[in-house]
Amino acid sequence: MKSLAKVLGLVVLAVVLLLAALLFFLTRMFDPNDYREQIQQAARDQANVELTLGGEIGWSLFPWLGIELREVGVAPLDDPGQPIAQIGNLGLGVEVMPLLRRQLRMSDVIIDSVQLNLLVDEQGRGNWEGFTQAESADAEAAAEERERAQRESESGDFNIAVESVRITNARIDYQDQQSGQRLSIRDANLSSGALIPGQPFDLDLEALLVLDEPALRTRVGLEAVVTFDPGRQRYQLQGLDLQLAASGEPFSGRSVDLRLQGDAMYDGTANVVEVEQMRLAVNELRASGEFRASNLAEAVRLGGRIDIAEFDGRALLRSLGQDAPETANPDALKRIALAANLGGSANSLMLEELRLQLDGTELRGSLGVSDFERQALRFDLRGTRLNLDDYLPPGAETSEAASGGSSAGRGGSSSDQPPEPWSDEAVLPLDLLAELDVDGRLTLDEVQLTGQSIKAFKAAVVARNGRVQVNTLEGELFGGRFDLKADINSRQTPVSMTLNANLQGMDVLALQRGYEIPEQLRGLLNARAELRTQGNSVQRWMNTLNGSARFDVADGALLGINLEQQLCSAIALANRESLSEQLGAEDTPFNQLSGTFSIRNGVVSNSDMRAALPGIEARGRGDINLPDQRLDYRVGLVLQGDTREMPDPACRINERYVGIEWPLRCRGYLHNAASSCGVDTEGVGQIAARLLGREAQRRIQDTLTERLGGSRSDSEDGEERQPDVRDAIRGLFNR
Repeated sequence: MKSLAKVLGLVVLAVVLLLAALLFFLTRMFDPNDYREQIQQAARDQANVELTLGGEIGWSLFPWLGIELREVGVAPLDDPGQPIAQIGNLGLGVEVMPLLRRQLRMSDVIIDSVQLNLLVDEQGRGNWEGFTQAESADAEAAAEERERAQRESESGDFNIAVESVRITNARIDYQDQQSGQRLSIRDANLSSGALIPGQPFDLDLEALLVLDEPALRTRVGLEAVVTFDPGRQRYQLQGLDLQLAASGEPFSGRSVDLRLQGDAMYDGTANVVEVEQMRLAVNELRASGEFRASNLAEAVRLGGRIDIAEFDGRALLRSLGQDAPETANPDALKRIALAANLGGSANSLMLEELRLQLDGTELRGSLGVSDFERQALRFDLRGTRLNLDDYLPPGAETSEAASGGSSAGRGGSSSDQPPEPWSDEAVLPLDLLAELDVDGRLTLDEVQLTGQSIKAFKAAVVARNGRVQVNTLEGELFGGRFDLKADINSRQTPVSMTLNANLQGMDVLALQRGYEIPEQLRGLLNARAELRTQGNSVQRWMNTLNGSARFDVADGALLGINLEQQLCSAIALANRESLSEQLGAEDTPFNQLSGTFSIRNGVVSNSDMRAALPGIEARGRGDINLPDQRLDYRVGLVLQGDTREMPDPACRINERYVGIEWPLRCRGYLHNAASSCGVDTEGVGQIAARLLGREAQRRIQDTLTERLGGSRSDSEDGEERQPDVRDAIRGLFNR
């Protein structure tokens, strides 16, 4: 037995010595550099590339099957002078013995001075496409190889491990000649720990990203602990720390720092991506949350949570090199915070259960984009008190309106100068309206708008394909309520607009003061209007305004005009007398004022205005020409008697004036409507002539009757003829 063991030992030793001698011969006597041309030709035949080997080829066979290449270049065959890739130094090794156990054990993979040149020509063809076309020529073989590799991976018999990967001084240049865009990744360095499936390893990456147009430089740093398991299609990043430091034209030369931290995981079997314990910092903004994307292979579903701590929006914009919007309140947008659940799909993102803090106002509900391609905005928000005036451009708010004052004066302006013509400048941004895709609702306890406080405010708007529909706009204002619906259709030429408005119990005087309209009326207004117009300027709107309206004002007064004084002046003129004193106050109170209007091409016509005044019934009719800003309106006052204890003798009313409509006429510009009213002297003269005619008729009739009655004859024939004569005279005057 000892002899047999000794023989076997000698045989094994001989085999080992033989293998060692063979390996020594192969590594010492065989030089791969002698086969450089064959290697390059194989690259042309098998990979359709021009391979350049500028340096010496080093290699080893045992115990590591290793290779080292220097000054390697790869270029397409049709343009060998323009290499796509260049590598200064490439080294890797594979341990031989583990291969016999179906294990791939690689030493450090070192790649230094990598240069990739990617070019898209004016026809949109990339310089790398020749390689992919060569691969597709043998697609069937490639598919079989992938299937074999997949089977081996699934069986778990063959496993891979790499001690480390180091890529240093890498650079990638990308140029698109179609768009003129140039992008470079410079000074890229990547290092990792041992790459073993199912085992965590450290990953460290840093690079400089340079963009030519717009000029932008971004320093990128990434650290993470990575775990990959190809067999289970599971990849994890723990302790992810991504840092970006950017500067350039988009930020007006300022430096912008972004940092993202958290844990991320991709599970290909479950089709899920998750990001947990996420922390985001952009300059002074701080956010945290979590994110989940599921059903990746089909219709992607998004979920998660985001919380943004309170930040100064204006300061953030300045730090990003952006101009903060000019607002009426310079402190607007300084206090912003947000918390919401995330939901959506691959083409949408919605913030559900949203809580938005905006300068002390809290808004709750939902907000987001339902379709990124259409930029479809959707929102349903409810809140407390919001001052929209704070966010308008400076000067857009009405300062005096906010304080409740008015500079217009009672009774309107007294100027006889014509007003400024309506502007023909475009008002609506038609290009923006054509792109809008909005469906939203806003409900607020109180909103401050144009200096006015609107309570129980509700608004609902739908804008799509150039059409804007305000389905709801209502609230409590000036002691009453308003309810508006509007439709703007910019798909038509010219633009068409409709408005349906309903006002209930609104304080007219407060409304005039609130919007600095000349104070000409007070009372509680109820009104309804259905209007339509065309065009995109105030001038066009006034010229094409059509529709109808009706109104009534209760418990009110006409300001700046005393109709009782005007009435008595008319009566005194008819009586050819003078008033002994001025009557009443400077206003004319009334119990009721109502009427209906028809509007045609900007001309507002009315024929049934009624006003119940103390002792007077007023009837109005006439036109208001909005394009010319003029009115011509007649008011008829029907006397019901002077109810004062001591009536003015010149304004005495007797039975002869009952039923007579005393005329007033308002003719002038809209801005001085009240002061343009006065006695219609022509109409009063006609009334006076009728009264004089009646008086002469009465006196003649009385005289004839008296005389005929006093000369009756005793003859039977005479007595029979006198009544016939009196009746004939009365009939003549009655006609």
